[in-house]
This record gives sequence, C-alpha cells and structure tokens, in this order.
Amino acid sequence: MTQFEFYKSFQFVLELLLAETLYVYKLRRRSLFPLRLGAAVALLFLFSWLLPAWADNAFYSSFVFLIIFVASVLLCKAVFKETWLTAAFCCVAGYTTQHIAYETYMLVLNVTGANGETPMGFYGSEFVGMFSNPFLAAMYFLVYVLTFFVCFFAFSEKLKPFESVQLKTAFIFVFAIFILIVDIFLNMIVVHYLSSNENVLYLIVVGVYNILCCCVSLYLQFEVALKKKLENTLDTVQRLWHEAKEQYAVSKENIEMINVKCHDLKHQIRTLGKEAAVSSDVLKDIENRISIYDSEMKTGNVALDIILTEKSLQCKRKGVKFSCIVDGEKLNFMAEEDIYALFGNIVDNAIEAVVKADPSKRVISLLVKTVNDLLVVKETNYYDDDIRFVNGIPQTTKPDKQYHGFGIRSIQYICERYGGDLTIKAENNVFELNILFFLEK
Repeated sequence: MTQFEFYKSFQFVLELLLAETLYVYKLRRRSLFPLRLGAAVALLFLFSWLLPAWADNAFYSSFVFLIIFVASVLLCKAVFKETWLTAAFCCVAGYTTQHIAYETYMLVLNVTGANGETPMGFYGSEFVGMFSNPFLAAMYFLVYVLTFFVCFFAFSEKLKPFESVQLKTAFIFVFAIFILIVDIFLNMIVVHYLSSNENVLYLIVVGVYNILCCCVSLYLQFEVALKKKLENTLDTVQRLWHEAKEQYAVSKENIEMINVKCHDLKHQIRTLGKEAAVSSDVLKDIENRISIYDSEMKTGNVALDIILTEKSLQCKRKGVKFSCIVDGEKLNFMAEEDIYALFGNIVDNAIEAVVKADPSKRVISLLVKTVNDLLVVKETNYYDDDIRFVNGIPQTTKPDKQYHGFGIRSIQYICERYGGDLTIKAENNVFELNILFFLEK
C-alpha cells in the first residue's frame, strides 16, 4: 500500500470523522442511531479504501478527497434527522477544521525542522516515520488535539442543540466552500510540484496562508449563520410586537364594551331586586359573577389597565392568585402598545409557570414603583420546571424552539428600546424578573 492509499483510506477518513463530530454531535438523531452510525463509519472507510489510486497528481488527489467528503455528507444525512443544508454546513466546518489541523502540523514540522532533511508535503514522508518516531507521533496528536479544541470552542459552541442552520442567502456559504476547495487544490499543487529542500521557506509561507484561508472560511460560515439566526429572531419579535399592537386595540374595545354591558346588567339586576321578581340570594350570586368581569384595574395607565384586567381574568379562570401593586402613571413615557406587549409577556410567562406548580403556590406578584430616579418593575412567581439560563436569559423548555421562547426576547427587545436593564434569576423554585428604567427629570 502506497502512502497516498494509506492516507486517503484510513488516516484522512479518521481525521475527517473526528473533525465532523465536533459539529454534528448536537444534531437530532434518527431512530436506531448506534446502528446507523456504525454502518455509516464502516461504509465511509470501505468506500475510501475502494477508491482507486489511479494517478499521483494534484488534480486526481483533490478529486479523491472531495469525493470522500461528499460521501461523508450523504452519510451524515442518513444518520441525523436534519436538512441537507444543516448536514452540509456541519460537514464543511469539519472538513475545514481537519485541514487547519493538517496545515498546522505541516507548518510545525517545517518550522522546527523536525522532519529532518525533507520538507513536509501533503501525505509525504512524515506519515511513514510518524508511527515509528515517538516525537513525531506526540507532535501529531498534540497539534490535532489543540486545533480541534480551539475550533470546538471558537465555532462549534455557537451551534445550539437541535437548531437547523438557516441562511438568508447561500452565496457566502458557497463562497466559504469555494475558499476551502481552492485552498486545498492550491496546496496540492505546491506539495506535488514545489516540495524540495530549496522551498522550505516557501512551504512555511504557503502553510500560514492556507491556515488563514481556512480560518476565514470558518468565520464566514458561522458569522453568516449566526447573523441570519439573529435576523430571524428580531423579525419574529417585531412581528409579535405588531400583533400585540393590533391585539391591544381589540382588547381595549372589548374591555370597554364589557364594562358598559356589566354596568347595565348590574343596574337591571337592582331593578329586578326592587320589584321582588327574583330572590335576593339569586340576584346576589348573579351580581357576584358579573362583578368578575367588571373588575377593571385602575393603575393610572390605560394600556396597563387593559392588559392587567385581561390577565387577572385569565388568572381567576386558572385558579391563580394575581397580586398587583402598580403605579401606572410612571409608565407614560412608553407607547401604549409597548406597555401592552411588555406586561402581557411578563404575566403570560408567569401564568404558564405557576399552573404547573402546586395549587397553593399558584401566586403571581407584580410590583411597579419608583425609587429615586428609577422605575422598578418586579415580577415573582413559583415554578417547578428546571430552568436553564444562557447569557442570563432563561431558555424555553418546549421541544419546538423555532416557534417558542420569544416571550422573554420580546421583553428584552422592549427594554432595550427604552434603555431599560433586565435581570432574571431563579432560585429555590422562585422566579424573579426585574426591570429598571431611568426616569428623566
């Protein structure tokens, strides 16, 4: 077996699989995952071994490695329940990481002269002597482990579990792939035709250039994906804000109509009572039931009155005690639709949490007051679920994260619009949300 056959059949495949694992381990797994994974790994090794080594030149070598990579993408799609774009994205990141590790190893050997008399090439003499030379073997493992470690924390950690990759345009992703392919192909040409004792410095320069190209490629991939994710989040929050704005107008009209009708009904009930047409006990029961819908909040802010009235009715239906001490007049610096959306999301999240708790702990407390030049908004409630925080923000526990978890983000978005400071903590099964707004004199 030639060095090229050994490298493309075993060593390259192993390096590629380990590098791709850094990015695919969070993806959703298909049924019979261990069986699928074992079969996929075996098939990739077999496929690589069966690929013929017809020619030892830059063009054919590039073609062979790209074919093996494409096969890894196909097998990734068969093992993980993800889109083609997500599978390709993660595998390209893995291939780029593998190439960075390879180029770094070559650079270290050429800079230190650990290769001896012969400059290091693509699958050159270092892979023959590496396994018989403890120093080369140790350097090989050290460089690869460190490279994988750095790429994992610099890039892989940006991928959230079970989150599909979304790109506004495929152009930059394709451009990143193009950089990788051109870099690998040009490196092949250098290795095949320019490796000699007189070109050690040239190989070092090219190695540094190749590493930088791969790092740029990875950066483009993840920055574009992250930017698209943030754009999608902002679009969703803004859409929800506009929906809340429309809902506020409808709710305002409905609350006013309910209050008018309840007032008329109360008047009619009193008239019936005077005429003794209905027993006083029955009338009292009816009036109490109607009073539930006539219990409008009076906070000094119309928008806050409407949303808190709605939520108090919702709490009564679900057996939740809703306690409010609110100075709504201090919120007049905010647009009515923002007040409606902000406090609607705060109370909705609290209701969703407390209904899962013991009935005796279904309590929500809301406080809005001023302290010197600050307006304090504080909400507390019990919870039973485990809450996981990322960057100080609790993450949704619902499985479909693409369509849930925007309540807190909407709160955060509105706070930022008015220069507010949002802090959230959860300790001893008590959830506490605090917002501070600076009041201008």
